[in-house]
Amino acid sequence: MGRRYDAALLDKIRQGQQETMYKGVRVLVKPIPEGGDDGEVDPRLFKSMRLLPLILPFLPRPKKNATVEEQIAGPRKMFGEYKGDFVVTEGIDTRHITVKSADGYDVPVRIYKRSRAGEELPVLVYYHGGGFFGGGPDIVEQMCKVLVRDLDCVVLNVDYRLCPAAHYPQPLDDCWAATKWAYDHRTELGAAEKKIAVSGDSAGGNLAAAITLRDRDEGTGMVGMQALIYPAVNISGKHTEFYHGTNPADYHTTRRSKKPVEAMYRMMGMLTGSGGNMLENVYLQGYLEPEHRYASPILDDFHEIPPTLLAFGEHDFLAFENFAYARHAVKAGVPIRTIVYRGLGHGFADQIGVMPQAEDLMAEIAAMMKEVL
Repeated sequence: MGRRYDAALLDKIRQGQQETMYKGVRVLVKPIPEGGDDGEVDPRLFKSMRLLPLILPFLPRPKKNATVEEQIAGPRKMFGEYKGDFVVTEGIDTRHITVKSADGYDVPVRIYKRSRAGEELPVLVYYHGGGFFGGGPDIVEQMCKVLVRDLDCVVLNVDYRLCPAAHYPQPLDDCWAATKWAYDHRTELGAAEKKIAVSGDSAGGNLAAAITLRDRDEGTGMVGMQALIYPAVNISGKHTEFYHGTNPADYHTTRRSKKPVEAMYRMMGMLTGSGGNMLENVYLQGYLEPEHRYASPILDDFHEIPPTLLAFGEHDFLAFENFAYARHAVKAGVPIRTIVYRGLGHGFADQIGVMPQAEDLMAEIAAMMKEVL
């Protein structure tokens, strides 16, 4: 139980990080803690992925006329397995509540707070990833608890309805209801009478970005910061001024890491339908156009977006749209902190205790919450 790496690696990440300007965006580049050539894959990820190029051709593929449920069965099982460890096992109290969604559904929410919490605490509401059809609160619970450990705060972990049994707007409404409940009950939570933060990874990052936009559109004034972790911000796949599609050949890789990186890209394409089609079919189901800003936040004009933290791995299949999102934000004058982790792909943040970068990212979110909330 606990970390599977020496805690000294956290210091090495911070000591080796560098800020650089790339295409007009100030980027904080986080190194592989053990070092290595530019374009190398993190050794922990490489160990788990080194055989993927060999086995990928033999992985089962959905039948030609498979239903959406059949297509997501394998990925859903994969996304439902916690791959991290248990770093925080005491000192955090967990409270279980339900909040009413727009259609009367009771949304389960977990609330985390230090056993000996202070007063006037900042609040963050978290939405898990999993392609809108998988994952769950168990997968991100350690992320939430590490954040509470790093920053005396209150974190809400939202168990929104999964698709395709649900569809837009139900997952978004569930997250909205939990967010509004957190804002309205700040005094009860021991929180400061200030705006709150929203955050999520992958599909949860999409929901966080959409909640921020809805908060602005409806003038509710709840969200003071968003922390987007490799978010899916362009379900439409539409090209923009800064987004021109994805191309694995554009990844910066070493000769040793090239095949594993390309295999990771192909695998994620298999899991998500190689772009927006799978997410559109699973989540939107014709109830919202994929070009709508709540489906594809990158297509918004970015006016009045609050301070934003955006983090992703350099080999993530969403890195292309994520960096484009950062460029749009910079152009619109959004205060944004963009963090790129060398040697990583998609899905590292919930691997607390296994990937030191996951713990480092929680510290970055805590630091920004302390700064802006």
